[in-house]
Amino acid sequence: MNLKVLGLQFASKCTILLDLEELLQTPVFCGKVHLTVDRIEHLIEKLNDEVSFVLEFPYIDKHYRDSYYCYHAAKFEDLARDCIRVHLFEGDIKNTKQLFSKSKPVEKKYLGFFIIRPLARFPLGRSLISPKALKDHNFVCCLTKGRVSLLGIDLTVYGFPHVAQDAETHSCAESSLWSIFEYFSAKYPQYNPHLPSQIVNDLTDFSIHRLLPSKGLTVPELIKCLQSNGHACLIYHKDESKDKFSPLIQIYIESGIPLLLALTEQGAGHAVLAIGHEMAPDYHVLEKQIWRDISFFPKKLILIDDNMPPYQIVDPAAPTKHYPNASLQKMTIQSFIVPLHRHMHLDAERAFSLVSSILDDKNVGLEAAGDKWLSRLFLTGSRSFKRALLNDELLNAKLKMLLVFMAYPRFIWVCELYKAGAFTKRICSGLLILDATGGNSLDSVLWYAVGNKRMVHDGSAWIENRCIQPAFVMETYQNNLKGEWNKWAS
Repeated sequence: MNLKVLGLQFASKCTILLDLEELLQTPVFCGKVHLTVDRIEHLIEKLNDEVSFVLEFPYIDKHYRDSYYCYHAAKFEDLARDCIRVHLFEGDIKNTKQLFSKSKPVEKKYLGFFIIRPLARFPLGRSLISPKALKDHNFVCCLTKGRVSLLGIDLTVYGFPHVAQDAETHSCAESSLWSIFEYFSAKYPQYNPHLPSQIVNDLTDFSIHRLLPSKGLTVPELIKCLQSNGHACLIYHKDESKDKFSPLIQIYIESGIPLLLALTEQGAGHAVLAIGHEMAPDYHVLEKQIWRDISFFPKKLILIDDNMPPYQIVDPAAPTKHYPNASLQKMTIQSFIVPLHRHMHLDAERAFSLVSSILDDKNVGLEAAGDKWLSRLFLTGSRSFKRALLNDELLNAKLKMLLVFMAYPRFIWVCELYKAGAFTKRICSGLLILDATGGNSLDSVLWYAVGNKRMVHDGSAWIENRCIQPAFVMETYQNNLKGEWNKWAS
């Protein structure tokens, strides 16, 4: 009997490319076909020097096998079915003895994986890598939890799903859709992950052109596919939203919602995901302003771009400036799609309009409170928000219980208010909560307090309900986006 044995190989950052070249040219993988490894090199270059690698082969990858059977197997070209899975670990892992060590368990050192496919031009496949593995991770972003088994060892990684396109079964559009589906299906039980063939099936009755080999998808096709998975989508166009366009991107990202960005330049199009932003710098209020929302301050975005390694840090005004192809460097964001949960009725534009009308009100607004103010508006889940309130060490105990015992819908809009200079200290002195299932009216206000005053709207007018003693003080809510603050867990 011939036994098929699983192969393992251990490598450091200095040796992994040489070790991979040896594996890639084996007859069972690619044989005499020379693979283009520039994207693999680009990914490895972004990783910490302390990262070590465990190469697992042959590996049956569900994503590639799906593409293989629905497309590649019908070609004259002889392609292998198996892949290589490359695991990342923090520190030095040199042998199987270390993998099975009980005294120094490798579970705590696991940083994720990436797949190498037997495709000559596009060997880099899907990945789930922790930002901790990167040289530069001075940002916050959306993360999800992934579970991996290596030789029976259960491993956990927190990252954002990424897959490089293969230019045949999936382009940038399908890659972005796959990442969104992977992310939401891991967080919410009502959403399902999608393999490449399932994305094609969702669009078969809707599309008016051939879907395989892929030539990309239109914006309506992207929306249709998201809606078929239960998302209530919104789309914003740069020409229509104008001065609100960039702030809306920032508000939705601050809410922990991955955005599908449509980039264009002279007829060329590209789709990427925006999943986070750089760590916030200090903000200031202009001399003639009473308050200003932080979404109006430009911040670099964190992208999941199938042409680049995951967690690409870019200027939103020039998201492809770093591309090696000069013809693609001038692409700009022309529109973006928001895959909302179906219970999120109050969108960011209307929520910000309602917040502005309250904060600008002469009687209960920030002018009456004095000082200069910064606001931070975001959408979040009420359970997560209450959990943060319970752990807040600054919030007064009576106010904490009052806020925790309030009835909220599943999702709420939260507007934190900071006195000038207090944002970097993460101490807010005011809080406005809106019902995300409500409308653009004062009936949606669930809570409003600034300093030592709490205001209530009775349906016709504002009432200064009671004085708060001591004055309202709360820690910054951070749970939407993960980072160093929670050790990159989700």
